[in-house]
Amino acid sequence: MINIPITKILFIDIETVGGCPDYESCQKFNPDLSEQFDKYFNWFLKRFPEDDFTNVDDSMTTEEHMNYVFKKRSALVPEFARIVCVSMAFVMDNGEIKKQTFSNEDEKKLLLDVRNLLDRCEKLDFYLCGHNLKNFDIPMLAKRMIVNGIKPSKILPSYDTKPWEIKAIDTKEIWQYGAYTSIGSLDLLCSCLDIPTPKGGEVSGENVHETYWEKRSLDKIAEYCEKDVVVLVDIIKNLKELK
Repeated sequence: MINIPITKILFIDIETVGGCPDYESCQKFNPDLSEQFDKYFNWFLKRFPEDDFTNVDDSMTTEEHMNYVFKKRSALVPEFARIVCVSMAFVMDNGEIKKQTFSNEDEKKLLLDVRNLLDRCEKLDFYLCGHNLKNFDIPMLAKRMIVNGIKPSKILPSYDTKPWEIKAIDTKEIWQYGAYTSIGSLDLLCSCLDIPTPKGGEVSGENVHETYWEKRSLDKIAEYCEKDVVVLVDIIKNLKELK
């Protein structure tokens, strides 16, 4: 099903948070960005209709509503986010999994370290592998590198990369089998393939922002991120063993 040798795949997962702790701090420390958030607020409500409380809770002020959406959703949009952790892994010829996790409060330093590893893997003709890689991890990494004044690694496909030149294996895309309206979260895929899910711990995708900004637990975020990347290896192994 997957013809690429597993020893030529770089498994990757990233964790992001909002660029500021909340909307109020964004207004204070990055007024230009907060102005853009104002302009795109309705876009957020259309993209995440479950966050639109206008017809449900009329006691919430507009600023409280914006603060809620910023804390919950800004981590998902590169322009308003910050990358705090990147985990990568590859499989040795003897089957051993080698992992490397980068976590840093200095996003630029983190991304420089990540780019250095990506550049080495690009020269060795590796493929990237991740869950929702093409729609999230790749554009998030590339955009955040550009925002930080870093030229993205050549392994990351850009606007002029031809479809057959993209060296990326997206496990969500594989599982959807062309049905782009189908469900396909990582933990759902794990459950279907009888692979122990990385979810259920103290840190989850829902509280990474809070874990970083309020609890300052970057080490726990890194641990959570690393579990996800190991699960990716298990998924690809499972798919490659299909008869």
